[in-house]
Amino acid sequence: MTNFLANLTKHVAHRPHDLPAEHNPAVALAHAYTGDYVFLDEQTNKSHQLSISPDLAIKIDGRTLPGNVTGITVTSLTFLDHYGYQLSVTNGPTGPVAVYDEAEDQTYEIVQPDHQLNDD
Repeated sequence: MTNFLANLTKHVAHRPHDLPAEHNPAVALAHAYTGDYVFLDEQTNKSHQLSISPDLAIKIDGRTLPGNVTGITVTSLTFLDHYGYQLSVTNGPTGPVAVYDEAEDQTYEIVQPDHQLNDD
């Protein structure tokens, strides 16, 4: 991936560094996923918070997941954790709509903020 970006940089005309961030496609993609979301684990009936930062760091229930983003498109963000399992966030027209956890082989629907669930 690094070689791809290095080669792309060499072949693309140089742009001034003072361009606003919204003109950077990578920043725009990251912005589509940035935020705090809630999903429900139906097996345990507990809600969990998923937080995605602008630099694509991922937290679940306040704990940072060690790993790296391995792919990002307008429809999905793929994160590989330090155990080698993928976490995939599916994006819809208004933001993330589901999370797939390969370790649990489960897909969790993201609950909109105005419908957040409690662990009561």
